[in-house]
Amino acid sequence: PAAFDIGFRLDPLSAVMVFVVTFVGFWIHLYSVGYMGHETGYRRYFAYLNLFMGAMLLLVLGNNFVLLFVGWE
Repeated sequence: PAAFDIGFRLDPLSAVMVFVVTFVGFWIHLYSVGYMGHETGYRRYFAYLNLFMGAMLLLVLGNNFVLLFVGWE
């Protein structure tokens, strides 16, 4: 059976990318609060937005190609 390790790597480049992802994501969340304030799918939109943010952070922090692929998909 094939085995692989699941882990995260934080080096200087990935730290910069984590900052970029969270900085842009913060502003998107902040803008979306006002933009989506009166919509019916408010909670679902933010659930999907947070899922997307988690996937982007997994893409940046994954220490192997399997985690990169999971974050990409």
